[in-house]
Amino acid sequence: MSPEELVRDIDQLVALPEVFIQVNHLMEQPNCSSAKLADIISVDTDISSRLLKLVNSPLYGLRSKVDTISRAVTIAGTQELRNLVFATSAVRSFTGIPEHLVNMEDYWRHGVTTGVMAKMLARYSNVLHSERLFVAGMLHDVGRLIIYLKLPEKATEILTITGGDEWVLAEVEDRILGFNHMDVGAALMKSWQLPDSFISVTQNHHTPTLATNYELDVALVHIALAIARGQMTGLSVDEMLWAIEPPVWEETGLSPDDISPHVDEMLKMSLDTMKMILSPLELKQA
Repeated sequence: MSPEELVRDIDQLVALPEVFIQVNHLMEQPNCSSAKLADIISVDTDISSRLLKLVNSPLYGLRSKVDTISRAVTIAGTQELRNLVFATSAVRSFTGIPEHLVNMEDYWRHGVTTGVMAKMLARYSNVLHSERLFVAGMLHDVGRLIIYLKLPEKATEILTITGGDEWVLAEVEDRILGFNHMDVGAALMKSWQLPDSFISVTQNHHTPTLATNYELDVALVHIALAIARGQMTGLSVDEMLWAIEPPVWEETGLSPDDISPHVDEMLKMSLDTMKMILSPLELKQA
């Protein structure tokens, strides 16, 4: 089985909200407008509420309060709102995964932390339209969820072999499956017609020097996930950053000394953002 075959029928297991399906379809039409997009999103009051909380959060740093989806679309742009709809939809959609394979609260905490940090690092790198880094970072590991859903027995074998060591996960997946969660995540991004930058980040977040496009996005998410992983395992900032290769730093124009003073601020914003994206009920159930 190939990654493409693995994700081919995933819609039968992952029920994306109707609002995302409609938004995705609309974005493909030549007459797509901000007003039409806002109308579709506004029908789903849950997603609308989460989006407004997110857009009004310090993560976006807007000067005035945004109180309607139409205003959010105008400020953030149609592509950005589409990406955010997908991110919030994904949280609701990936359910039924055996708890012994993954704690979903921990999974989303890691994803959101990576996304927030990638977006903030992008600011320090003077990247324009850094909002895309939040969604790309949040969803970088989505391939793992597909493997857990479609191949739970193989996933159990893989996790037993790795013993929780994230650094060897992809290597063990390659040995057992013939591909890894990065391959699967990239295949899923392609099947759902997400931006090419997301595909590159998902495919290369553990191997940034192999990226052949969107190298800066990949490098920023790679640094962000190293910090997020360290935060979840209780490592110090220096320990979080030790394994990052010099070419990755060169790509971003940053250094560990640039980042270290801001880590606590980024972690706090990550926690606040997670509370906006996940409802209290989902946090309790995760």
